[in-house]
Amino acid sequence: MTRIIVALGLLLTLISTSLHAQELSITLELPEIDSSPYHKPYVAVWIETPTRKGVHTLAFWREQSKWFKDLRQWWRKIGRKGSPTYDAVSGATKKPGTYTLHWNGKNNAGNKVATGQYIVHLEAVREEGGREYVRQAISLGHGKDQQYTLQGATELGAITISITQE
Repeated sequence: MTRIIVALGLLLTLISTSLHAQELSITLELPEIDSSPYHKPYVAVWIETPTRKGVHTLAFWREQSKWFKDLRQWWRKIGRKGSPTYDAVSGATKKPGTYTLHWNGKNNAGNKVATGQYIVHLEAVREEGGREYVRQAISLGHGKDQQYTLQGATELGAITISITQE
C-alpha cells in the first residue's frame, strides 16, 4: 500500500511539473540599414528579475571584445563581470534578417526559474551606427500562453516574445 501511495505522489508531481513547463521564444528582426560603412550590430538578449538581477543571457552576438561595453545595459548587469555563462550563447554578429531564440526557463546555473515576473531585455549597437534598447515585462509559470509584440525604432525591427506550454 505504501508503494502505491509513493507512486501516486510521484505521478502527481510529474503531472503538475509538466503542466507548468513553459518555453519562451523570441523572434527578432535586424533591419536592413542603408549606411556606408555598414557594420553588423552587436546584440544582447537577456532575462532579469524586476529588481534587475540577471537570470539568463539568451544571446550575445559580438566580434571584438573591446566593443562589448558599448552594449551599455547588458555590460553593466552581466558582461563586465566576465561571466562564462554567456559563452554558451555567444556567437558572431548577424547580418540583417529574422532570428529566433528559445529559452527553456532555466537560469545561468541550470536551475528552473521560479514562477513570477521577469523582464526581457534586447539591446543592439553598431560601430559608426545607432544604439537601441527595448524591454518587456513577462510572467512565467502561470500555465497560460502569452504573446508580446514590440517594434524597434532603428537597430531592431519587429520583436515577438511568445511563452507557450510545453
